[in-house]
Amino acid sequence: MFPLLETLVAVHEVGQFTLAADELKVSQSTVSSRIAQLEQMVGAPLFVRNAKSDVTPTQAGRMLYQTAIGIDGLWRDTREQIARVQEDREPLAVSFSHTTAAILLPKALPVMARNMDGFDFAVQVMNSDAILGQASMKAVHLGVVEKPIVNDSVDRVTLCEDRLVLAGEPDGVWMVREHGSGVRYYTDLYFKTMQGLPPRTMEVSSNAAIAAALSSGFGQSLISEAAVPSGVPARKLGDEFVRRFYALVPRSGLTHDQRELVEAIIAVLRG
Repeated sequence: MFPLLETLVAVHEVGQFTLAADELKVSQSTVSSRIAQLEQMVGAPLFVRNAKSDVTPTQAGRMLYQTAIGIDGLWRDTREQIARVQEDREPLAVSFSHTTAAILLPKALPVMARNMDGFDFAVQVMNSDAILGQASMKAVHLGVVEKPIVNDSVDRVTLCEDRLVLAGEPDGVWMVREHGSGVRYYTDLYFKTMQGLPPRTMEVSSNAAIAAALSSGFGQSLISEAAVPSGVPARKLGDEFVRRFYALVPRSGLTHDQRELVEAIIAVLRG
């Protein structure tokens, strides 16, 4: 029964049999067979097949999804209790986007340090789109991103505001982040107000590298006001460049203790 319910949860959250198969590391035919078994057992269709391989849950599908989430949570809590008896530590994977790593990660680290007796932590830095993908696949238990992205597999929590500024020499080379980055999203927005790309741009996939270049007197870039190096000139932009940081948490797949710690970290980041 567990593989059947696990498959239902995956299909419900990612909206496709193909993507669910990738997440579960099984074939698409296995996913289809498991959903067919469940539909036979409950006596009702669970999903409506749409164009482009997308599926939409029926009322029965939504009801069974809620039950499956409850069973999954109970199962994980029981495993957690057994692990505690055996003095095992739980994993907690946390990913920060480049800007949030510089600004918010220092606030999260003390909370994590206080819980090292019960958890093995893994902290990664990647762009916002990659974090959403990892959280959707439950490879990340907490993601902190810098643009308003979300999907049906994760819950999004607003953390705090951050102002972007134009820093550096106004006639210098434009350093831009890679596509998928939160800063690149706003840089492209800024370029639209300029009615075209500047003549000289250089893609740099690291906020720290951009800040170091600015500090040395090279180039210009959109960057968080909190990350502008000392002595580098910066110009404030309009209110549309005041953005928010967000936490992304998988809707399912976390144990009780993992979820409690994630909520504690979020509380600190919102403060």
